Amino acid sequence: MRLFDAGQRDDRPAIVSDRVWTAANLITFARLGGLPLFVWLMIGPEAFGIAFLILVIVAATDWADGYVARRFDQVSRIGQVMDPLIDRALLATAGITLAVVGFLPWAVVGLVLARDLAVLGGGFLLFGGVPPIPVSRTGKFATACLLIGVPGFLLGNMQWAGAGFIAPLAWIVAIIGLIAYYVGAGQYVRVALALRKVR
Repeated sequence: MRLFDAGQRDDRPAIVSDRVWTAANLITFARLGGLPLFVWLMIGPEAFGIAFLILVIVAATDWADGYVARRFDQVSRIGQVMDPLIDRALLATAGITLAVVGFLPWAVVGLVLARDLAVLGGGFLLFGGVPPIPVSRTGKFATACLLIGVPGFLLGNMQWAGAGFIAPLAWIVAIIGLIAYYVGAGQYVRVALALRKVR
């Protein structure tokens, strides 16, 4: 699906560099900085509308940093590692925060965290760190669904006319995302085991 590879040049494959301070990586680091602000807005002043906006921006820039990296030849090794890790941090932070305030069932948070901890723990156990395995399209699709579904629970619990429509929609998207999340984990495990045998 071209959506997940937006910005990719057709005339040559992406070149992965060791650069750190690129525009794409700065966007990635800025995404991480938005997470504590989101938590404070939710738990402190309870400014749910602004918190939702911050969450949307952080989630949407997941696409932006990838586009910039591919379009302007800024694909880097640190970016390939940091981007999926920040996605995991975003889902964990948003999920736990929304569960604490009662907007998201703990079961959803538990399923997301269990999958992520299993994949990360398996990577460190087998490779001593995060293995160089690119995120599959199934994994990207699952993350996209969860990045839509989880903020949807916040939007569905806010006082506005469309909340009643958004709440069940958030459930549908989140369930699809969770199923794809675990399918993607299975694909990741197969690739990791094959890579382990080669080494």
